[in-house]
Amino acid sequence: LSVGEVPLAQLGVVVPSDPIGLIREDGVRFDAPDGFVEVEAPAIAQGFLESSNVNAVSEITRMIEVQRSYEMGQRFMEREDERISSVIDTLGRS
Repeated sequence: LSVGEVPLAQLGVVVPSDPIGLIREDGVRFDAPDGFVEVEAPAIAQGFLESSNVNAVSEITRMIEVQRSYEMGQRFMEREDERISSVIDTLGRS
């Protein structure tokens, strides 16, 4: 990294030796206990912004579907609880 002609820092582009062995630390940080391997020919483009790897619209739609399914399951459980309570009340009166 540089500003004008003055070098400020050097970046290392690496990948974990064992991607499956990553350990989640804090937030989006991971630790690689087996270490890292340097990337042979990294490509870094100046002035570019990395785009998201998810489609926000489809994820929101999926989230709504999951929420509706959860609510439907919750209603089913409430109705089943009411049915069982009704059976117990009916059998208790006999």
